Amino acid sequence: MRYAVLTDVHGDIAALGEVLARIRRQHVDHVICLGDVFECRVSKSRAAAHVFRTVEDVFEADPRTAELLDGVLLLRGNQEERIASLVPPAHLPPWTPPLLRAPLEHRTGFAVYCHGHPLPWRETEPGVWSPVDADFPGRVLVHGHHHRSALHQVPLPGTGHAAARRLPVRFDEPVHLASGARYVVNVGSVATAAPERGPSPAWVVVDEDAATVTYHLCDPSGSRRHEESA
Repeated sequence: MRYAVLTDVHGDIAALGEVLARIRRQHVDHVICLGDVFECRVSKSRAAAHVFRTVEDVFEADPRTAELLDGVLLLRGNQEERIASLVPPAHLPPWTPPLLRAPLEHRTGFAVYCHGHPLPWRETEPGVWSPVDADFPGRVLVHGHHHRSALHQVPLPGTGHAAARRLPVRFDEPVHLASGARYVVNVGSVATAAPERGPSPAWVVVDEDAATVTYHLCDPSGSRRHEESA
């Protein structure tokens, strides 16, 4: 089974359309979106005091979002949770509930797919945050939330406190996942608004049968030399 996985759109419809167009040419079995499709205009610190007036005060409800994501397996992120907590259900456009109330995760025998915001995060190195201490079933945890394409090999359960090891990410080159190891896959962001986090728009293809993960990048220059180094 081959999954194309994207996440952290944050309202960037143009980038979402470009990524999905490229995914359609990759002949995958399923497409998964890990959440943060929308960008909530009310910050986490202001959410408790926010007084709802209009949907537009909270987020841009662009119906093209649902059209683009038709047929995609949707999971929810923290942006969707915040929006759902701020806008009364009766005021939501009818096409938004499937996105705002999607499940938190999707599990297969090989991997757990999720946005990842409830996971235990730590800064594994300056500027790189990862849920490397998370307890998860299967061989791979595929997540978003921190907008950076990154790959960590993590200790097997019961092997003590061995350090997680960050592996290099080379776009368009499959990484073979060893059978005796577990991995944490940070997909990277579709949204292009935070270039300091790493190249974007990015997505991954997880081939569960071949046990590979391949990072991809919409690179305007056409170059494949971009790399997130370990």
